[in-house]
Amino acid sequence: MQESGLRPMESYRYMITEAGGEDCIGHTIRDHLNYCNRLKMKPIEGGDAQAVIDKLYQNMSDDLEFFFRVRVDGYGRVSSIFWRDSMMKEDYNIYGDVTIFDTTYRTNRYNLICAPFT
Repeated sequence: MQESGLRPMESYRYMITEAGGEDCIGHTIRDHLNYCNRLKMKPIEGGDAQAVIDKLYQNMSDDLEFFFRVRVDGYGRVSSIFWRDSMMKEDYNIYGDVTIFDTTYRTNRYNLICAPFT
């Protein structure tokens, strides 16, 4: 139903009507909305990291001094990314300084790690 363009609430109402009532469909509205959300997110899973890596390769083809390394954990998830472009290298040669974003600062196993760049 989602592929045909029905919104989650519309498909839920349709199922209620076809089944003969809300108690006849076998799941709650929350279950239905969660399932629809998972269907929407499935094509995205794993794509975010690949999009970043594709962008890094694009930068490498545009800038001969561009360098990057991606480290993955035992589950194949990205655990760290390092990159340097020609301007960063030149700045380091002039100023001898480096900026590091430690996204694990003040986190534990329940915090999400996030490093917004602007």
